[in-house]
Amino acid sequence: MSLSEFRRQKLYFVFDQFFDADKSGEVEKKDFELAVDRICEIRGWSPSSPKYAETKKQFLEVWDALKLRADDNGDEQVSREEWLQLWVSQSNDDWQTLYMKFMFNLQDTSGDGNVDFEEFTAVCSSFGVNTEESRQAFDFLSKGGSVTVDYTYYSTLWKEYFYSDDKAALGNAIFGKKSF
Repeated sequence: MSLSEFRRQKLYFVFDQFFDADKSGEVEKKDFELAVDRICEIRGWSPSSPKYAETKKQFLEVWDALKLRADDNGDEQVSREEWLQLWVSQSNDDWQTLYMKFMFNLQDTSGDGNVDFEEFTAVCSSFGVNTEESRQAFDFLSKGGSVTVDYTYYSTLWKEYFYSDDKAALGNAIFGKKSF
């Protein structure tokens, strides 16, 4: 199965914006460590805090799972092409579920089981997504705030983002960008 240009654009956006923290064109453990530092600094968690330690543990679990699934040549890096190959089929559900749960929990900073407007835009902004664009994206995916973004709804949006070619799908906005 091949990926449409639209899906490639969405996948490259996540790779470039959420994974390749040092903008080297490859994802490696260092990118995850940089992301931990950035997220924790924004939230005011010092490297000695339990929240920092937990966030780092979770980020590195995602890295280990990603490396296991996508690092085809064993060079301790995931290239853009290896990243795309990861998404060609749904046969890597265990990694995707880990990543989806991680992202949901990262965005649900209050721990109430829902991602709200402020949480969503704060996380997207911390990864360099334009704040206004992430606000519009949340408004779109939550249907103007009329839909609660709980884990069940989030998982539906997630599947739309990674597997749909429908340019009008609400899930296309799950990473803070509405159009590609």
